[in-house]
Amino acid sequence: MATLVLVGVVSFIAGCAKAPAVDMSRVVITLAAAPEDAAGDADTVAASIYVTGLPPTQVDALRSTGLTEAQWANLLRVTVVMADGAVDADLPPVLGSHAVSEDDSLRFTPLFPFDAGRSYAIRLDPNRLPGLDAAAVEALDTLEARVALPRPDIQPTTVVERIYPGGDRVPENQLKLYLHFSAPMSHVDGLAYLRLLDGRGREVEAPFLPFGLDFWDRDHFRYTVFFDPGRIKQGLDLNEQLGRSLQAGETYTLVVDPAWPDAEGNPLQAPFEKQFSVGPADTAPLDHTTWRLRVPAGGSTQRLVVSFPEPLDHALMRRAIGVETDAGQPVAGEVETGNWETRWMMTPAQPWVPGAYALVASTILEDLAGNRIGTPFEISAPDPTGNAVSERAGQASAPLSHGMQDDTVRIPFHIR
Repeated sequence: MATLVLVGVVSFIAGCAKAPAVDMSRVVITLAAAPEDAAGDADTVAASIYVTGLPPTQVDALRSTGLTEAQWANLLRVTVVMADGAVDADLPPVLGSHAVSEDDSLRFTPLFPFDAGRSYAIRLDPNRLPGLDAAAVEALDTLEARVALPRPDIQPTTVVERIYPGGDRVPENQLKLYLHFSAPMSHVDGLAYLRLLDGRGREVEAPFLPFGLDFWDRDHFRYTVFFDPGRIKQGLDLNEQLGRSLQAGETYTLVVDPAWPDAEGNPLQAPFEKQFSVGPADTAPLDHTTWRLRVPAGGSTQRLVVSFPEPLDHALMRRAIGVETDAGQPVAGEVETGNWETRWMMTPAQPWVPGAYALVASTILEDLAGNRIGTPFEISAPDPTGNAVSERAGQASAPLSHGMQDDTVRIPFHIR
């Protein structure tokens, strides 16, 4: 038998006070490839669990006794080890087949190949071996081992593509950061891989809302980081005890640990840092009357351009702003943001038809400090438990629902 990988070898001696003695001292558990598959690599070889060194009498009894699948599973049980290293006794065993090989080894072959890099727990109960006289032999110790196929040597490719806000200056009461990755990421709490350093290189104490597992988008390409609203909103205990996470006039660096695993379990290709300075707090609600539109010509596919006097929330800009015809029908097109999120642009899918239109913005649209149209964040601030923050995270992924007059503002314009 050609060994593919040997990561767990166990030898146990079970003391037996009763006769006849059963010697289990030579039992070895390995994860290996069958001889006919030995030329393969870790990605293609169908590996099996092998138990060698069993007493010949018990091996002969195994060959002559037709064990049921349940009996085999009680004798040799294989389960998946949890990510934290624990073995859950309630987990069902790995499905597969059991057999006695020609070399007298006991073999377990999984129904589906073992995952490279994943650990498996092996439990052999010698007391379940056929041919043992329970009345004559003292109970034997259970033998346990952990085995794993090595993870293939894969060069990391996933990177942090960008962090929003895209500019290098934010208000003291900045509410969110968006991290965009080049590939899907694992469903983990991203806060474990983030640090916020002040201008002296010291880590800022508890700057973020500690509910980090909940703030992935559906496809796990984007991760939202909320500065703790309890520290942002004046009058709350956290604000009075610790102050705001960011202080006006200071410079900070967000550091992304490259150990952050992508959906394949691989680390990031490289660390990532974003440095930014902090300005005064922004407590004024959004005023849509200050927005300026550059209207395209009829019959063209020119972009409609909307300019704002301050940067807006990047995710909400893409989802909470749209265009409707005078009849209330949405206009399809490609949306872009620019100039550090102070500009919204839409290129229509079809040439503009001359006539009346309206720019439609949902009132959930926010600036960098979480101020909404007509409502400042200090009034609409989420509760300290984070329930309303989760709602805001969901709103950043939901498309604008047209026709909801009570929840939108409309800016009419005419294309000639």
